[in-house]
Amino acid sequence: MPNPRRSKKRAEPVDYGWVISFGCKTAGKLMRLKVDTDPAGDTSPIEVPCPCGETHRVIVSPYRRRRSAEEPFDLEVAKLDQLR
Repeated sequence: MPNPRRSKKRAEPVDYGWVISFGCKTAGKLMRLKVDTDPAGDTSPIEVPCPCGETHRVIVSPYRRRRSAEEPFDLEVAKLDQLR
């Protein structure tokens, strides 16, 4: 019988990627770009092809955040280098 006072070990968090949010004035909504690798290495602006048909210049914030499992996204790239 397990000891009830012992807490279970925490599982390692699952990596669902990173999110960069930007506003699309044409569509009038907030868009989410999913990036598989941590974008903290380079925070220079990127050119994002938006589903609205335009290309938006987005500044990558050093204060990025991890994506949760259920969070929707509009665009997806493996690395930000694909957009530079």
